Amino acid sequence: TDDSYVTSAEQEKLLEEAGRVVKAESFEMKRCLDKGLLMDGLKHASQMLSELRTAALTPKYYYRLYVDVTLELQHLETSLTEESERRKVADLYELVQYAGNIIPRLYLLITVGVVYIKSGEANARDILKDLVEMCRGVQHPLRGLFLRNYLLQCTRSLLPDFPESKGDDRGSVKDAIDFVMVNFSEMNKLWVRMQHQGPSKEKDKRERERRELRILVGGITRYPRAVGLVQRCHITRIFNGVCNTSISR
Repeated sequence: TDDSYVTSAEQEKLLEEAGRVVKAESFEMKRCLDKGLLMDGLKHASQMLSELRTAALTPKYYYRLYVDVTLELQHLETSLTEESERRKVADLYELVQYAGNIIPRLYLLITVGVVYIKSGEANARDILKDLVEMCRGVQHPLRGLFLRNYLLQCTRSLLPDFPESKGDDRGSVKDAIDFVMVNFSEMNKLWVRMQHQGPSKEKDKRERERRELRILVGGITRYPRAVGLVQRCHITRIFNGVCNTSISR
């Protein structure tokens, strides 16, 4: 229809504007990182991530923006990994917590957290627990779902898979299950909240947006199969239940 075309055209324009900012800030971020100017690089990364604070994009267009932004974060992770050979990642992990806005702060925290775990300076169990709890700070359904999706994407290969044993602070399979289940539970709450937020006259609009998000939420059943956990079948069964609950509501 004409109305849907106008809406799509408006969304494309908004996405294009956000994309220009992402492109400019990511260019400056990489330029600074290549020169060894870490603080300046993080500042530009934060500015780039601020585009994900938008409430103007529908899920379909927000997803496209999210993909562009998180792709640029891979360069940041590589630079931070190199930086970890020269300075403690613990300092970087604390540093990014001073980012002004919560969306940039948490995306940066997850990115640094991944480097923190890989460096061996901290055990995966503690960092993962810290990250999954801090993500509670974003309660907007759309922004929260994509943030937690990023958390899953970044940590899928880092979950502890050691057998349970007393006195082992590296974490165990149980810790991995707890982490993923907490994250999925919070995603489910955000998914349900999306149905009820806003005025009743916008119910149809919310349902359209929820349908757009089914791809994201429905995809969580594939996640356990990508994780090298001992109790794979058990986890898949749990996640299928969570996913079915989410999609049916």
